[in-house]
Amino acid sequence: MTGLNNIFQHTYGEGKIPDSATGKYLIQQLGEVNYIPEKSERDYEHAVLKMYTEYYELMEKRKARDAEKGKTDES
Repeated sequence: MTGLNNIFQHTYGEGKIPDSATGKYLIQQLGEVNYIPEKSERDYEHAVLKMYTEYYELMEKRKARDAEKGKTDES
């Protein structure tokens, strides 16, 4: 899908957690640059939210790792 990574980055940057409201938000954003058939929106929403959850978890792990690294660099 066009723009998926950029939308994930923006959504994460806004602090949105992976939940049903975020799923609807993601579909709205993706629908602005991609055709999403109306009868398939729920399937797309489920799939995109699953992908965003994985992205979110990865970014949270990186943030925690970087914070821990910052603590050890200060010592």
